[in-house]
Amino acid sequence: MSGKRVAILVETSLDSGRQIVNGIARYAHERHGWSIFYHTGPLGAMVPASLENWTGDGIIARIANPQIEEIVSRRNVPVVDVIGNLPNARHPIVKSDNDAISRLVGKHFLDRGYRHLAFFGLSREAWSAQRRESLARFCQENLKKPLLRFEFGHSDRETWGAYFEKLQQWILSLPKPIGIMVGSDQFAPDLLAACHQIGVTSPDQVSVVGVDNDEPFCEICQPRLSSVEPGHDSVGYEAAKLLDRFMQNGSPDSQLIQIPPRILHVRESSDATALEDPALVKALRYIRANAAEHIAVDEIARQAGVSRSVLQRRFRSTLKKTVLEAILTVRLNRAKEMLTITDLPLPDIAERCGFKHQEYLGYVFKKHVGCTPGQFRARTPK
Repeated sequence: MSGKRVAILVETSLDSGRQIVNGIARYAHERHGWSIFYHTGPLGAMVPASLENWTGDGIIARIANPQIEEIVSRRNVPVVDVIGNLPNARHPIVKSDNDAISRLVGKHFLDRGYRHLAFFGLSREAWSAQRRESLARFCQENLKKPLLRFEFGHSDRETWGAYFEKLQQWILSLPKPIGIMVGSDQFAPDLLAACHQIGVTSPDQVSVVGVDNDEPFCEICQPRLSSVEPGHDSVGYEAAKLLDRFMQNGSPDSQLIQIPPRILHVRESSDATALEDPALVKALRYIRANAAEHIAVDEIARQAGVSRSVLQRRFRSTLKKTVLEAILTVRLNRAKEMLTITDLPLPDIAERCGFKHQEYLGYVFKKHVGCTPGQFRARTPK
């Protein structure tokens, strides 16, 4: 189908919005016929005026509040929402899978031995609340402990000093070491600056992981910020595909599509191990340093200074996994990273990540990720 006129109302001040627009553009180029109207600037007071004289066939919008929902609904055309921020939404939604994002972060902390987790985010945004609640469930299921949290509303930003002092007091009150999930990368510089000013070290005392993999924010943080790459480009692409079918058929064929996260990029802010057992700390460090090699459990036990049976018993009791499962986790995460950021052929990736051959890499992916390495790479635009 060609000649369709589509409006895009997506905030692009952050990389998440720009990636969504990239995905929409990628689909539009494949269709060879969409005429795009793009609203520039913030999604505020200018939106009604920008749409006043627009006539078209469909809208993709980041419907962050009831005002934007009312504006797009008045156009009486198919609409797809790319945030899912409102309860009882009128329009089909394509968004990041916030539950999967939080569980990925929780598992990262759990694998590194953290037994206390916290969340730092916005109090008035549904996407932040969804990530917080998902991490809270993860804590109860895996640690049998409540999630600690600090959430601010927009009014907190009006008095910077009061907000920053509250943040510092919260950090001081937390048990250490602790893993903190930041609801969005944009808040991480505040958190790490507060830690620095009160003498709390990261990642040794406070390990931090953000969401969005917004590289300017990740790189400006000290230490550099670990972050989940949610796949915003795929959100935009799938939203455009859904809108295309909606415009053709007169009704959407799905009310909710959730895009799973691609990968957690591990940087210095969470590259630590929080365990009191020195043997486990030594073992995990050795595994991370040598996972690409054909390391044996006996060698890891020697490096940790304990017997093989003692090491296995401590892994099971503390980390809830075997030594071999810990090795596999490191290898699998590295394979995901290489599939995401390189164009290396699969045999090379298998070899560099410590898998015996490409077929075994495929077996592990199928079992633990639910898709083949090729499928995982295909959903990751370069």
